[in-house]
Amino acid sequence: MLRRFLPVEPESREAGTGALLLVQVNLFECGGMAIGFSISHKFGDATTLSTFINCWTATAYDQSNMLMLPKFGAASLFSPLNFSNSEPLPYVEVDKEKFMTRRFVFGASKIAALQSKVTSSVVPKPTRVEAASALIWKCKIEASSRSSSNMLGTSLIRPSIFSHSVNMRKMAVPPLPENLVGNLIDFSTTNYSHSGENTTVIDLKGLVAKIRGGLEETKERYAAVVVFDSNEAWQNMKWYINLMKNDDIDKFICSSWCRFPFYEANFGWGKPSWVSYVAVAINNVTVLMDKRDGNGIEAWVTLSQENMALFESNKELLAYASLNPRVTN
Repeated sequence: MLRRFLPVEPESREAGTGALLLVQVNLFECGGMAIGFSISHKFGDATTLSTFINCWTATAYDQSNMLMLPKFGAASLFSPLNFSNSEPLPYVEVDKEKFMTRRFVFGASKIAALQSKVTSSVVPKPTRVEAASALIWKCKIEASSRSSSNMLGTSLIRPSIFSHSVNMRKMAVPPLPENLVGNLIDFSTTNYSHSGENTTVIDLKGLVAKIRGGLEETKERYAAVVVFDSNEAWQNMKWYINLMKNDDIDKFICSSWCRFPFYEANFGWGKPSWVSYVAVAINNVTVLMDKRDGNGIEAWVTLSQENMALFESNKELLAYASLNPRVTN
């Protein structure tokens, strides 16, 4: 239903080749309003979208003294790239009929309990995102294992890669301006391999430590970077996409939109009652969004239909997250 509020179908050719930004205003008989945004990832990322929306709302309120205008010129941070001998990036499969998305909501108290559960000497203060990501990763591993067991007759936990998108602005030393426009994201990756057939021994604290370790390695890679090597970035992107296409391992991708001030956007009618992500049909992708209270998390999880049936019935997951509860009371 949410797709009806968007100006373009996410998987359509127009979404990838048309306008860089589209906005659709939806008016309801009750007097409510929903504003749908579609932004090209060739032009910007979630940070860029947040900057744009905040500037728009500040302009609507005539708060010019509070404007943090979009800052262009990110291309100057990258060395020139020679495309003459470059191969195109591999294709990423998008199939609405093959994959399904479900919304899981972690309340503030449940997130706090989960953070307490996964605390360890390695990660004494796990973040909300790390805790939720680790649980989702664990439950995806178990769903994949049970799916493989159904097909092969024996329990099998396949090796897996967990990938977190990271904001390059915060990783750079010194940090880049948050209002810098561009698709300035990279990927932190970590892996998990399992010996044995008992899925109950998957260590949730260990998964949190792996996620934290991957993020720390990514930070080290950006230490004291002044100009990014575009050719290296291009090769890394091809390596990453080819890794995602490797059928011998499970790939789980997570993108966090938490802490972006989307709920502060006020065009003059008050702050939004709900801000949501509309999923693109790419397998094994999870997007995390803040709840309105800023403490809970909404996880939009996309999986194959078979794996989703196993994932959404996971008792450990449902002990912390509710499946698609009402948006408002």
